[in-house]
Amino acid sequence: MITDIKQQKRSKGRFSVYVDGKYAFAVSDLDLGLSGLWVGQDISDEQIAELKDSGEESKAYNQVIRYLSYRPRSEREVRDYLVKKGIGEEMADQITGRLRRAGLINDQEFAAGWVANRQLLRPRSRRRLEQELMSKGVSGEQIGAALAEMNPEDELSVLMGVIEKKRRLSQYREPEKLVGYLARQGYGYDLIKKALERLDSAPDF
Repeated sequence: MITDIKQQKRSKGRFSVYVDGKYAFAVSDLDLGLSGLWVGQDISDEQIAELKDSGEESKAYNQVIRYLSYRPRSEREVRDYLVKKGIGEEMADQITGRLRRAGLINDQEFAAGWVANRQLLRPRSRRRLEQELMSKGVSGEQIGAALAEMNPEDELSVLMGVIEKKRRLSQYREPEKLVGYLARQGYGYDLIKKALERLDSAPDF
């Protein structure tokens, strides 16, 4: 029998349910209203197990929503977050499925947004962007589609800007060291050569 239902002190939107005088499980305020639980209600072991699972999933889902509020995430990032929270494989599948259907995670949109954001705030080479997205668990096909939206002239323009900044530093005044640095950043030698030729041929004003 349910002997008490108390609002949790640390989580105002969750309630602890006590059965036969002992804590049994916790539910959200929404789940509490939908389930119609009340003090004095007889409840079976099967119902307790079902409500416990539902309560855990609801808690994990709300935690993920907060996690997503800081910035967009890939599906791999969401699953890794759930694993760190101790969520099992089956429940993680259910939660990511809900998020996918709600449009809250979408790796194709994530990849496109990642590329656009990087090029605006922290320019990267195509190769470096590809590596970053791979580390986020985005598929090769989705990465290819996102990078296809990049204008080759934009990447060249970004590289030229990087070169101009690095040339102001003493350690990169030697061409070999500058080229080596750019190559390590993922820029191809043909693109580096083109950027250097365009910069060196530009008239001084």
